[in-house]
Amino acid sequence: MDKKISIELFQNNIEEIIKISNKLFDSWKLISVESGTENNKFIVKKQVVVLTHPEEPDKKLITNFEYHIAFSISYGVPVLCFNIWKQSGSMLSLEEYWRYNVRFNECNMYETITQIDHPVLNQPFFTLHPCKTQEILEPLMEKSKNPVISWLSVVAPFVQLELLDDYIKIC
Repeated sequence: MDKKISIELFQNNIEEIIKISNKLFDSWKLISVESGTENNKFIVKKQVVVLTHPEEPDKKLITNFEYHIAFSISYGVPVLCFNIWKQSGSMLSLEEYWRYNVRFNECNMYETITQIDHPVLNQPFFTLHPCKTQEILEPLMEKSKNPVISWLSVVAPFVQLELLDDYIKIC
């Protein structure tokens, strides 16, 4: 069964996330980008994260994450895109991030996280590979009131994204 989410359902789901975020004073923001006759929407959250090196617990790295939840038309699923900056302002490379992220140590780095162009902004972002999203999203489609939140609740911990329980309660 190849279930995909429609762009309309995706946009309704992220607008619901924004309503919850506003009530919680969480920092999700809705971005609309006009492109010809289309209005592409995605949401953004910025968050400071302290990464701890798994082999050297005293080695910590303070980073600024910027998360984007956008829609991939080609895969028909939401995508989690993110970039990471060090305190110095330089971007963290995928390899550096991989060294600090213990949650993926059993996975192939390039099959799990890839650097591709953002589906709306057409700028390079780290992205959880969309083909994995379909596998996670499919069993959630029939039972969830908000499949985007359900999917996000599964993948967020892998990339240090804090998702408050209030979001999950509506699913």
